[in-house]
Amino acid sequence: MKIFILSGEPSGDEYGALLMKNIKERSNNVTFIGVGGNLMSRQGLQSIVPLNQISIMGFFEVIKNIFFFLNLEKKILEIIKKENPDKIILIDYPGLNLRLAPKIKSFSRSKIFYYISPQIWAWKEKRLNKIKKFIDHMIVIFEFEKMWYQKRNYEVHYVGHPFLDIWQKDKLNEFINQYNLDVSNPILTLFPGSRKQEINKHLKLFIDVANELKKSVPKLQILIGLNKNVKINHKINNNIILVRDNPLKALEIANAAIIASGTATLQSAIMRTPAAVVYKMNVLSWWMTKFLVKVKFASMVNIIANKMVFKEFLQEKATINNIKKEIEKILMNEKYKKEIMSDLNLINKKIGLSGATKKAASFIMSN
Repeated sequence: MKIFILSGEPSGDEYGALLMKNIKERSNNVTFIGVGGNLMSRQGLQSIVPLNQISIMGFFEVIKNIFFFLNLEKKILEIIKKENPDKIILIDYPGLNLRLAPKIKSFSRSKIFYYISPQIWAWKEKRLNKIKKFIDHMIVIFEFEKMWYQKRNYEVHYVGHPFLDIWQKDKLNEFINQYNLDVSNPILTLFPGSRKQEINKHLKLFIDVANELKKSVPKLQILIGLNKNVKINHKINNNIILVRDNPLKALEIANAAIIASGTATLQSAIMRTPAAVVYKMNVLSWWMTKFLVKVKFASMVNIIANKMVFKEFLQEKATINNIKKEIEKILMNEKYKKEIMSDLNLINKKIGLSGATKKAASFIMSN
């Protein structure tokens, strides 16, 4: 069996790799071609382009790279025509995946599985028409997404969140010893993002906030969690620990975190680490986002809770002083922190249990 699989960002690479592993456990005669990162390559993916070349976010950031994406699209379609895969799996990344689906269907009879729904409930709902017409099976990871699609007469398959299959609660002691951490003193973890433009917008800001916090919390230990493949130009001071080998452990051990809005906010909630959510982008992209987005919150944590659990500091509100005050409140106000923890417990009940990836792999192989 031959499967074409496409992921366009680091979180998708992680979930894609785990999905491939589970598919291989159900068949020893499967090969994978497509687009993915190092983790998917380790599971046997023959990737046609490095993941870091296509991991771009923002309307105008994509426009600046439009010729690259048009060439990539052409290359992908040529490979699918040549290889004629039995199944096609598209993981999130709707900017490219929803452009590809109609073109693939124009010449291929391969079933298209969409794993991790685009957030059409938040913006660009008209994309539902394209999904109904060209996606054979949509696999969603949130129960509210299943309800949303059902109300619009489109049946989807709900499996739960794959991060619960990746996160292992053990080995914290190894991490503590490796980085010589003192758990009797507060730990702040910074997660500035994984894309180049996210790092450029957030890293210096986050470090500046952390350095200001050191003045009011002298014994504060500061960690930065970054993917191994993320390049940084900003100098990291000696009093800050850079964690690349296992950045999620840096998030798990933290008493508080500052996180660029994205996958890591939900991961932080699952780990029950209180956080401040921050996001800055190109001004034109920001105005386009404000115009198109229909949900009240940026963070999936707050969307699931339908309330502001993690305070959000977006664009002009993302100042050193604003973020600093929120982290101080988390670290120093026990009542406030308990309220957040109570909300996180409720969110975790809504997210459900592990086993999402096995369910997704089983569904794909049996359809």
